[in-house]
Amino acid sequence: MPRFELVAQDRTGHARGRAVHVRASTPGDAVVLALPTLRREVHGSGHGQDLTLYAVYRHGRARRRKLVWVFPSEGGSDGGGTAGVREPRRPLPSPPSLHAEAELPPSP
Repeated sequence: MPRFELVAQDRTGHARGRAVHVRASTPGDAVVLALPTLRREVHGSGHGQDLTLYAVYRHGRARRRKLVWVFPSEGGSDGGGTAGVREPRRPLPSPPSLHAEAELPPSP
């Protein structure tokens, strides 16, 4: 299994707290495994307020690491945008009526 390193960063890109190393099959699995430990580490060091994102690095050969995923923390600023908000749908038109009328006979 590949080895991943999760690092909490602030707005300036500086690491906060210690990095957490895990072995997982995907970056998402690494996040699930390491996130509770990383949160404890960061909030224990007193840097939880200015935390904006988590970076996931994959360790390769010769001690190289490659950034594979970045995701925002819950406490970070999302800018207050409306991403994912849809306009309300218009109501469906009423179904056609099945009303039938008989034709009037011709008048004499």
